[in-house]
This record gives sequence, C-alpha cells and structure tokens, in this order.
Amino acid sequence: MKKFLILTIVLICSINYSLSAREVKVSVTPSDAKIYVDGNYYADGVATIDVKRKDEFVVLKLECPGYVTMETKIYAKDKRKAVSYVLRRDEFFDVSTASGLVNKYFNVKVSKDLYKIDEYGNMDMTHAWKMVHKVILNYFDEIQTTDIASGFVQTPWRYETFTEAGKQVRTRVIVKQNAFADELSFQIKISSEVGSIYASRKDESFQELDRILKDLEPIISEFQTRLAK
Repeated sequence: MKKFLILTIVLICSINYSLSAREVKVSVTPSDAKIYVDGNYYADGVATIDVKRKDEFVVLKLECPGYVTMETKIYAKDKRKAVSYVLRRDEFFDVSTASGLVNKYFNVKVSKDLYKIDEYGNMDMTHAWKMVHKVILNYFDEIQTTDIASGFVQTPWRYETFTEAGKQVRTRVIVKQNAFADELSFQIKISSEVGSIYASRKDESFQELDRILKDLEPIISEFQTRLAK
C-alpha cells in the first residue's frame, strides 16, 4: 500500500511538472517594438511570458514601425530562460513617407488659363488635359487609359520590390474630370498598396497603405500647383 502511494505521488508530480509553465524573458531591439503572444499584446521591448508544457509552444509576433515584422515560436522543450531578437530595418519605410492624401480622391480646381469657353458655352479643355498628361509622365513611363471624351485618365500600376522587407509596393494615378457651368476641376487619386513579395499581382494580394514612395510624393503638389496656377 505504501509503495502504491509513493508511485501515485510520483505520477501526480510528474503530470503537474509536465503541465506546469516556465517563465521566459523576451527582449526585442528596438526597445519600443511591440510583443504579441499568441495574438495578444503583451508589452513593449521586454516581457516575461509563461510557456506551458501542455501547449508545446507559444507564437511570438514582434513589430515596430519602420522595421520588418517578425513571427517566431518558443517551444516548451526549449530550456532557455531568456531570448532576444533584433528586428531588421524596413527598407520601404526609409524610401517612403506618410501621406493623408493617398488612396482617396482630392479635388483640384483648374486655372481658367488652361481651358476656354466659347460663345455657345462649350468648354475646350485641351490645354488642361495636356497638363495632366505632362505631370503624370514626369513620374510614370506611360499612361494606360486616356478617354478625354468621358473625362478619365489612368496609369498602369508601377511596382517596386523590397526584397529584405518581403514586400512589393504598387502605385498608380487616376484622374477624373468635373465640369460644371464655367468651372473645371479634376478629381485625382494616388493609389498606394502593399503586398507580399511572394504573392501574385492580383488585386486581392494587395491592401492599401498610408505611405507613398518619396520619389512619387511630389506628383501631388505638382498637380495642385500646375493645374491650379
């Protein structure tokens, strides 16, 4: 009986040990990187987490603006009491800038120097559309669609690949005409989207982002100044 009791205690202790949690200190550089454990926010920079043996592992996600997001696992069988990670700089972040005007239409009221209205009220917008094309071609190699009759111009997507960041970024311009009475204006949209470098170039592989490549950012102010002068 006594022997059986000892075996039972040993078995219970063994089970408790196998299910018990151990603490692991996680540190990340940069120090303001956010630490997520199994999808839940934990802390910035440094965190002490519990790794339960019954779960086998926990999933870490480490992210910080300007750096490539890292996802990794800490296994229950890993005996380390502390782990540290260094996030890689996101090269796209360094060559882009935040913008509140991307992925939405902004209006530019066209200067009357760029269009004429004849005695019958017909509007000649030739010079205005030429200026639109001129601005676009300063930043894009070609224009995909030009339909002046319906007042629409669109560029093809311009793709940029950032290998170390594992992403591809695409940008395009859409211009729509608004003409009311004796006034002409253009609705302009700069679309900026990001997707995985490993994904296809289908629309569903991309999502909008609030940043634009620095070499394309001046197109916004150029539209505003050259059309509305």
